Amino acid sequence: MEEQELIHRLGQNDEEAFEILFRKYFSGLCLFAEHFVRNRDTAEEITEDFYCHLWDNCKTLTINTSLKGYLYRSIHNRCLNYLRNQKVRQQYLTDNQYFYTDDAILGFAGKDEEPVSKLITGELEKEIGNAVESLPEQCRAIFRMNRFESLSYTDIANKLGISINTVKTQMARALQKLRDRLKDYL
Repeated sequence: MEEQELIHRLGQNDEEAFEILFRKYFSGLCLFAEHFVRNRDTAEEITEDFYCHLWDNCKTLTINTSLKGYLYRSIHNRCLNYLRNQKVRQQYLTDNQYFYTDDAILGFAGKDEEPVSKLITGELEKEIGNAVESLPEQCRAIFRMNRFESLSYTDIANKLGISINTVKTQMARALQKLRDRLKDYL
């Protein structure tokens, strides 16, 4: 399929075009991302998040360069954002390190505070459960099989009779939706 036709079909939410795009570029984009972030899992997550964003916004997609150039530039920018966020997070931890080592501050978690801790943990577990239940049916099933039953993407694909790329895409969507829903707790 030619690039312009692929872009046009993506603009119409064509799942086949998206699947072609995913299969053609996913591995290369992961390797490209890994070059920047130096971690395969993080690189895959960045790439999967990008594909979810692409699918969610493909109707408004405007590509002024080649499709391949757009994809690689998008991954490059996401990697830079990730590295920038990591740097900020690390700087915060460095600047506020005394909070994590001061016994007076950390000593509050004694027996008297256990009920409060249990209450907070219970509330968080309930909210996570609600967030998982709010996922679309296939997305929820794949997420549960992977996270609760510890099935690999390959095992899930075989069990459901779908492609591994579909499992990866659905997992990325699930994780993004859970992050969005639970952002106040994370």
